[in-house]
Amino acid sequence: MRAPRGQPALEESLQRYQARLRERANETIHQLKYALDERHFADSKDEVGSDQSSVDKSSDDMDRGNDNSGNPPWEELQHSHAVNQLKILLQDQEKMESEASPSRRKMQFQKTPEATTEDLPDPSDLIPRINDQSQYINHLEAEVKFCKEELSEMKDQVRVVILENEDLHQKLKFLTDGYTLGEQALLGTSANNQNSRCNDWKLHQPPASSSAHNGGPALFSKTVEVEKWHVELEKLKLLYQDKISILDAQVQSLRKHLSESRKTCEDLEARLKHQKSLVSATNSSRVGGLCLKCAQQEAILAQTHSNVHVQVIERVTKERDDLMDALVSVRRNMKEMQERECNAYEQVKQAVQMTEEANLEKTKALVQCEQLKSELERQKNRLEKELAIQLNKRTEEKDALREEMKKERENMAAMTSRSKCDVEY
Repeated sequence: MRAPRGQPALEESLQRYQARLRERANETIHQLKYALDERHFADSKDEVGSDQSSVDKSSDDMDRGNDNSGNPPWEELQHSHAVNQLKILLQDQEKMESEASPSRRKMQFQKTPEATTEDLPDPSDLIPRINDQSQYINHLEAEVKFCKEELSEMKDQVRVVILENEDLHQKLKFLTDGYTLGEQALLGTSANNQNSRCNDWKLHQPPASSSAHNGGPALFSKTVEVEKWHVELEKLKLLYQDKISILDAQVQSLRKHLSESRKTCEDLEARLKHQKSLVSATNSSRVGGLCLKCAQQEAILAQTHSNVHVQVIERVTKERDDLMDALVSVRRNMKEMQERECNAYEQVKQAVQMTEEANLEKTKALVQCEQLKSELERQKNRLEKELAIQLNKRTEEKDALREEMKKERENMAAMTSRSKCDVEY
């Protein structure tokens, strides 16, 4: 937090303010005197025709004196705030004088220049302009309060977003841990099953019918398990995609809130500068439009109430510094939150890569299953062919044995018949 200004700086600023106040009061007095002389010159031109030449001569001398002294001409004075106020007051006075008698108007024309200075407007008419500074200070305090409320709302929103991000991070961590454990378990079980099948095939080598009969349910259960894991992986992929979309939406909303907060800060800074310029302009216009007595009263009020204004200014600057510190802290929190979002995005990206690798492993396992299935089908066909060949060979051997036995029987019958014939003879 910034330290307030020292006492010497305040004294120097007050001295400069009083000097500017005196200079503006002197300029205002000269402008008012010049405007009153012009007005009386116009009145004398309308009412007294005989004094036209003398009044013209005096006005020419006055114009030359003003030109020589460096005062601005009447066309430039018309744009002054003090001259505009004087015009309004003189118009009101003319309306009041139009109702009065010509003798009173003539008496007013014959007054001395010292009396004309006493006919200036009442200082009570200019009191509302003196109170403008307090109104601007109240306005600035309202702006500061509004900034505080906006910053508090922004802090609440940032806190809510941070809590949501932490919850999502915990959920994502839990899901990734569960996914890695499930993937390791799946790979371990598939490797163990494959090794056990290979060992059983090499050692035992069961018959073709029994191997085909036992390989079918195992392959079916494996395909069912792979399909289940495929469904689970699809669900995890959809879940990660939803989380990524949610995180992207949150990042976009946070960027939008950040841009809006920056715009509001810039608008508030512009408003503060504008209010400062308005305060300085109103101070200059108010001091430029006062008469001598009002300027003296303004100087006295400025001297008596300088401490109050200094305290108010210090309080406003302190609140502004507090708001700037709060804004810096909010920006720092936003930057940290963006870094957390980037880390979460990287984690989700890694999780997606892991899912893709798991899908690749799944496809490899499916390809291996298809290869094993085709190998089993090929071996089954080969064994069926060999069985058919062996069965054909056995039937052929049986037929050959039957023919041989038949021939032997015929030979034996012929031999017995021959032996009988030999015995008879």
